[in-house]
Amino acid sequence: MKAGLGAVWQVVRAALYGWIIALVRLLRRLIDLIRHKRADDRDEHERNSAKTRCVPIEDPAFVRPDPLIYSQKFLMEQGLNVTWQNPDFFLSHNGVAVDSHALEPDTTYDVVVRVWNGSVDGPVIDMPVHLSFLSFGAGTQVNTVGTRLVDVGVKGGANEPAFVPFQWTTPTQGHYCLQALLDPVDDAQFGNNLGQHNTNVVDTQSPGVFSFALGNDTDRPHEYHFVVDTYTLPPPRPCPQEHADDPRRAQGNPIDPVHRDEHPLPPGWSVDIAPDHPSIPAGAEEQILVTVTPPDGFTGSQVVNVHALYRDYYDDRVAGGVTVTIRTAP
Repeated sequence: MKAGLGAVWQVVRAALYGWIIALVRLLRRLIDLIRHKRADDRDEHERNSAKTRCVPIEDPAFVRPDPLIYSQKFLMEQGLNVTWQNPDFFLSHNGVAVDSHALEPDTTYDVVVRVWNGSVDGPVIDMPVHLSFLSFGAGTQVNTVGTRLVDVGVKGGANEPAFVPFQWTTPTQGHYCLQALLDPVDDAQFGNNLGQHNTNVVDTQSPGVFSFALGNDTDRPHEYHFVVDTYTLPPPRPCPQEHADDPRRAQGNPIDPVHRDEHPLPPGWSVDIAPDHPSIPAGAEEQILVTVTPPDGFTGSQVVNVHALYRDYYDDRVAGGVTVTIRTAP
């Protein structure tokens, strides 16, 4: 009897042992499958995830706007000539356009800023436009006028360019420089978002004398130097008629670029700047005296641009500038 029970137990034990071995193999197989699945998921995540925390989206479905304004600093950094009488600013008083270099003190003017969009795919939505003014000159203290929101359509489409209205009351005395700063959430080119508008008229027989404040708005002292030219904006070129209905194929810039040194002073003219190489501490400013002497017998008017620059390591940086019109008194 005992021998029979022993034989049965051996059969049962062999069966149990086989089940245990099979169960262990099954568990190992499941664990291997789970590990492979996690590895595959991790590899897929790594393939699809960014290598850094901030990465631009490159999917073709994502489009970016390109709001812009006539930006002197941006254009000069490309080696192009500029005027500080900005073509994207319009001033009027009681509905009548006014000469921006003949403004009255303590008077409220309507100022309209024109805003463009260089993108044919991405419109600009609810973009803040900040208007401020400086004392007449370059790099001086900013005084806020106001902020407006604007929508700008795609290039060549409806509502492009857009026009942003402000009201500005001139201070009681002096000459001033208006600045418009575009403040988009996203932009294909942030460098062309600041435009400056200033000018002054000097009535003279000979010479013409004016001054402006040059301020250092950086966090380090700099030595400044000046570049003088007579560049004025040429009339815009007409859009090509064969592509007038397709902004993607039409010419992107209606004004031919003009590079530096292509508009020197005419023969017989001289410009003296004192001091000509001022060293200005961070946050300080200095009055710059400019004397423009026309040749004997000069009649009419002549535009003169004075650009202030400073050396930042290996590059010249634009601090600002002034456009004046020298004309003979009537």
